[in-house]
Amino acid sequence: MNTKEFSNEFDVLFNSYAANNPFGIGQGLTQLDEYEKSVLLTEAQESIVRDLYNGKLTGDGFESTEEQRRSLDALVDTVELTPTNLKTPKISDNSKFFKLPDKLWFITYEAALLSDNTLGCKNKTRVEVTPIKQDEYHKIKNNPFRGASDKRVLRIDTGSSTVELISKYTIEKYLVKYLIKPTPIILQDITDSNLTIDGKRILTNCELSSILHRTILERAVALAIKRLPSK
Repeated sequence: MNTKEFSNEFDVLFNSYAANNPFGIGQGLTQLDEYEKSVLLTEAQESIVRDLYNGKLTGDGFESTEEQRRSLDALVDTVELTPTNLKTPKISDNSKFFKLPDKLWFITYEAALLSDNTLGCKNKTRVEVTPIKQDEYHKIKNNPFRGASDKRVLRIDTGSSTVELISKYTIEKYLVKYLIKPTPIILQDITDSNLTIDGKRILTNCELSSILHRTILERAVALAIKRLPSK
């Protein structure tokens, strides 16, 4: 569905509700302009991506079926990071800091490449990375089943898109697969210099799979209806 189709079908659904609502809510309203519809479509798109990611929309994670994999395929990216030097105090002497990509929204998979001769045959192997809460570290650091080991690296978020990885062994690289925040849906160029949507102004089609276009449209219209004033 292109921007013109999004705009026209939005009007059809919205006007149909206003005309058929038995309580008269929405009747007599002027048609929403392209900027207003763009804001609603962008908000609907973001909420649907969140719901797919956490399973609220279907009851399963976004990779549970091939259809759901394809739905968010355009947002999946992968990066391999090397440690960054920061003056921030470490929670552990064996910590390494890594700067996450600015466009990262949700991490879907993460692993650390260990490079330490003391590992023997396990040297240069990837191990799982487990996120933990900051106040949880001292409770589990010596726990052989939950603490850092030759099979596990711990991850703590430190703010400013930086994470601290804690390991008993030297970490060479940090592999992250993640979802990018979707670009806004903008139905026409925004000419008002005071207005933007997520900092963008130019006409932008929905980058998600067409599988989701109808769902996005219907949720955007539902958001518009929800915000209508009652008589």
